[in-house]
Amino acid sequence: MHKNSEIMSLIHENFWTIISFMTAKPVIIDIMNNNFQGEWKTLRNTIHDQAEVKADRALLEMATQLRILDDVEGINDLFIAMDAPSLGTVNQSDGKNTELYFRDMTNKIIHAAQYHWNHEERKITCQAKKHDKWIEAEIDMVRLMYIVGKIST
Repeated sequence: MHKNSEIMSLIHENFWTIISFMTAKPVIIDIMNNNFQGEWKTLRNTIHDQAEVKADRALLEMATQLRILDDVEGINDLFIAMDAPSLGTVNQSDGKNTELYFRDMTNKIIHAAQYHWNHEERKITCQAKKHDKWIEAEIDMVRLMYIVGKIST
């Protein structure tokens, strides 16, 4: 059996990786562009590719950990009861957009084919593997921060 305190610690560790990548990458790119002339291929690879791979992994791990915690604690039901805001939107295959809530967010992250990071708008887009039910889900990082903070209290 998983200890909830250990799971929460892992959630926060992964969330820090996610939010750090989301907010720091534009600053680091600006520093690179203003201070490093030439190719700097290895350094650019670290900033662009390796950091994103680590953030993708942290996002997937966090979603899995949130699902485990939800299975044990019923977090989704608590958020429904308190009328928590949606975490973003889902672009359905029929062309409709629907609200993205906690449990569905974890499912979309876990089952996504890939992630796209929008650093300016602070959003993550999960692309569906198949487009039979949904095409993409957009997660608002500020709202996700609210959720991570709420489950910690």
